[in-house]
Amino acid sequence: MSALTMGLAEVKNNFSRVTAEVNRTGRPVTVLKNNKPWVIIQPVSNSQSSLDVAVDFMDEYSDVFEKLAK
Repeated sequence: MSALTMGLAEVKNNFSRVTAEVNRTGRPVTVLKNNKPWVIIQPVSNSQSSLDVAVDFMDEYSDVFEKLAK
C-alpha cells in the first residue's frame, strides 16, 4: 500500500474529503508544503489509541486546565 501525497492547498480546499478517505482506507497522506514533506495525516488507530491521545493531551495542558479551574 503506497502513501499518498498532496499539496497543502489541495488538502486545505478538500480537508473533509481527505480526512474521510484517510479514515476509511487507513492510508496516510503526506502533505507537501513548497514541494517538501510537511506533515502526515493518518488515522489515530494507526498511531495510537484515542485514550492515549486524550491522556497525552491532558498531560500536556494540565497547567492550563488547573488555571481555568480556579
